Amino acid sequence: VRIDFDGVYMNATVWVNGHEVGTHPYGYTSFSFDITDYVKYDGENTIAVKVVNNTPSSRWYSGSGIYRDVDLTITDDVHVDLNGTKVTTPNLETEKGSTVNTNVTATVANDSDAAKSVAVRHTVFPKDGSADQSIGTVTTNAQSIAAGATAEIQATVPVSNPELWSVDDPSLYTVRTEVLVDGQVTDTYDTEYGFRYFNFDSNTGFSLNGENMKLKGVCMHHDQGALGSVANDRSTERQVEILKMMGCNSIRVTHNPASDELIDACNKHGILVIDEAFDGWVAPKNSNSNDYSKWFNKKIEDGNEIMGAAENMTWAQFDLTAMIERGQNDPAIIMWSLGNEMREG
Repeated sequence: VRIDFDGVYMNATVWVNGHEVGTHPYGYTSFSFDITDYVKYDGENTIAVKVVNNTPSSRWYSGSGIYRDVDLTITDDVHVDLNGTKVTTPNLETEKGSTVNTNVTATVANDSDAAKSVAVRHTVFPKDGSADQSIGTVTTNAQSIAAGATAEIQATVPVSNPELWSVDDPSLYTVRTEVLVDGQVTDTYDTEYGFRYFNFDSNTGFSLNGENMKLKGVCMHHDQGALGSVANDRSTERQVEILKMMGCNSIRVTHNPASDELIDACNKHGILVIDEAFDGWVAPKNSNSNDYSKWFNKKIEDGNEIMGAAENMTWAQFDLTAMIERGQNDPAIIMWSLGNEMREG
């Protein structure tokens, strides 16, 4: 049992039935906790989230509190881990129009108390279709995963002539990953994916799928105007639709990682994205003495059960990793920005 927060502004502390599971200071990245051991399975459960939004903390309207989605994720003991698939097509430029060898790495966790024999099946089909419309599938050989361990299982799926994702024709596919234990499916995990390649050239500029184009972009903050900071599906998509009608083909997200809603809308409508990690690093801006700079180089405290934390990891490392792992399969994202107007330079 896992609780997944897409974004809480800011300095969040989370308790489950009175047990403090951990903290997360940044307001714009996703974070999760495994709460299996703290849940009551025969009665009511209380999950409490405390936010400390000390001002001044931002140069724009930040909102406050739980302003992005929260999901309760329940899996079998053997399952695809958090952000557990990575899809790449390193030879797409030469293989387009025929069979595209699509590499999928699945990180599978075995949270049971015994070793398990695990195989993974990947199936690729159009996003709005079904697995019956598969254009590629493969099943890996079974391998043993020890109790409490995770394993990266590599596979190459031969995908038959997928349509390319572009700003004019944003074709999307589902990569469905099924975890099989002793031949039985224990977990199904879907990844949205678009087949595209791009290049930056110092002489000819940017090209998408071999076609040169200018990035006609805007810088866009996360708020929804009079609707505030809440990550609303329809209002976010409406913004993207209006920008598309204006002739825009790219968005640089200012000055923080985007909501899932914005990335999903850009995948759907064909908008290229530069996802930005931070406004600043270790120096506050505009006298915002309570902004993220005070957390940037701090190490994650001992005892924090936040998923993805590692020994001696700083919050900047954690949040940069969270941003990249969240967006690594999104066709819209072509760049990540390390920060905006860095004073350290």
